[in-house]
Amino acid sequence: MTAHDTAAAPGAGALARAAGAAAKALAVGMAVFHLYTAFTVVYSPMVQRGVHLGFALALLFLITPAWKGAGRWDLPSRCLAALAGIVVTAYAAVEFTAPEVFRVIDPTKLDLVLGTLTVALLLEATRRTAGPSLAAVALAFFLYAFAGPWLPGMLGHPGFDYAQVISSMYIRLEGVFGTATGASATYIYVFVLFGAFMMRMGGGDFFIDLAQALIGTARGSSAKVSVFASALFATITGTGPANAAAVGVVTIPTMIRSGYPPRMAAALEAAASVGGQITPPIMGASAFIMADLLNVPYFEIAKAAALPALLYFVSLFITADLEAARHGLKGVRREELPRVGATLRAGWHFLVPVGVLLYLLMVDQVSPSRAGAWAAASFLPVWLLRELLARRRIRLRQLVDALDESSRAAVMIAAACAVVGIVMNVTDLTGLGLKFTSLIVSYSGGSLFLLLCLTAIAAILLGTGLPTTATYLIVAILVAPALAKMGVPLLTAHLFVFYFGVVSDLTPPTAVSCYVAGGIAGESGMKVAFSATRVALPALIVPFMFVYEPGLLLMGSPLDTLLAAVPTMLGIVAASVALIGYWACPLRLWERAVTLAGAVLLIFPGLVTDGIGALLLGIVAAASWRRRGAGSAPRP
Repeated sequence: MTAHDTAAAPGAGALARAAGAAAKALAVGMAVFHLYTAFTVVYSPMVQRGVHLGFALALLFLITPAWKGAGRWDLPSRCLAALAGIVVTAYAAVEFTAPEVFRVIDPTKLDLVLGTLTVALLLEATRRTAGPSLAAVALAFFLYAFAGPWLPGMLGHPGFDYAQVISSMYIRLEGVFGTATGASATYIYVFVLFGAFMMRMGGGDFFIDLAQALIGTARGSSAKVSVFASALFATITGTGPANAAAVGVVTIPTMIRSGYPPRMAAALEAAASVGGQITPPIMGASAFIMADLLNVPYFEIAKAAALPALLYFVSLFITADLEAARHGLKGVRREELPRVGATLRAGWHFLVPVGVLLYLLMVDQVSPSRAGAWAAASFLPVWLLRELLARRRIRLRQLVDALDESSRAAVMIAAACAVVGIVMNVTDLTGLGLKFTSLIVSYSGGSLFLLLCLTAIAAILLGTGLPTTATYLIVAILVAPALAKMGVPLLTAHLFVFYFGVVSDLTPPTAVSCYVAGGIAGESGMKVAFSATRVALPALIVPFMFVYEPGLLLMGSPLDTLLAAVPTMLGIVAASVALIGYWACPLRLWERAVTLAGAVLLIFPGLVTDGIGALLLGIVAAASWRRRGAGSAPRP
């Protein structure tokens, strides 16, 4: 070590300690700010979003290195970037609270400088947290705003000067401080806090124990517990990687020990974990943004998503059961499992905030942010009472750590929402959305089914490189209007896009949940992603079905819902059987083909198609059961 390095080391250590303390203070301050506004009243949009994004950018840069091995200049540059994030957002919150029309048309030089710096900071923040794909997409849209005059065909547009583009992104509420950032600032953060709070206090262990106690003796119970526990986790986290990490560390080794191949164990856990984003009452960040985009109460989104979410997990449950039957796996003996009564007595207090949340959203129908804040707060007195009765020392540090963790978990979502504001702004500014809608409708040739397939493919392809929130927003802007133009209700169109945006989180190469699950199983994350995509394929029937059968979204009478749910359930069974190749016994190739044809027919509404699909399914069922009874089933 040189004399210079020796002299610099103490200073570097002091700076690192100061940066760590500042990050902790920012994280706790961010939590306090959002809880205060959730309990009292939200500030004006620019102030609320500016403060939110300021906290997020400053914290993000302090805790995220520029790249691995960045060297001694990394920490000073992170501190400088954090300070810049505070300056640009504070300026916007103060200067643009009620921006005049002329300020947007004729921005000052300082407006343009700070606006440019804001775009650069967002691109860099997104690169550090969500990867280069989303940053590259946003940069491409940013450049597209200037390149219009040189582009051919429908991509061309008159073009805009630099001041117009920067002012529309920085000064107006249709840019980086737009709808997506607004949802992150008011709804999403509070629910991230709620999930972090519950996890820090031990809610994860309770939900796993409850799942084991309820279904641990069933065939292939280890996989079914994984699916059930992930569904329970979904009610408090709304994120795939967090579910995979928290539940998978227990369920994946258990599945492997019970006989599931490691790759299948990881794939089932990843697929179940991703389902958390479509599961009420706390869905993924996209659901809150959808409520703002459609200007409908969040409760309506959650209500419509309830049955599709249930069917998604039923699909995984059936797949897990058929895999267990194919491999001859058994359940766990009752004496080796936790008891339901004992589990509930030990962890009933974790159900209190979930009950409070459901009551506030469904009965009182208060705003999601206030419901989430009160649900988190309701856990505190119950937890304190249990600690006192058990004569355990009250560790308030757990509360501070929960606030800290929630802010650290929320910064990536905040950055992604803000950078997608660039995409939304350019799409609106250039008219690209309307052009794309016309193009995709013309490609579909007037066929709704073909349009749905094109939409699903677009969402999955985009999802291979983008976070699900960004995938939903971009496809919702570009494609959902095309579905609406074909007569699909807007809520249904957005839920269809949302569903496939979530499923795209399983597709390689950037399936984060699969990499988390693969790491636990000791398998390649890429291989797990392919297997997880295959596992989730039967569930892809559900979004097609709810487009054709609105009863699945709880639109209409209970009879409408029942008439829609039965064919969908049969379709899921048929797709799972065709995929796994097993029912009462291993299936022949023609039986799998017939079963797949039945699944496709069940997608389309109508007594004739449903009847033929059910008949084909019945033929295969009878053949497999007869062969099993005769003892002539082929070897798997």
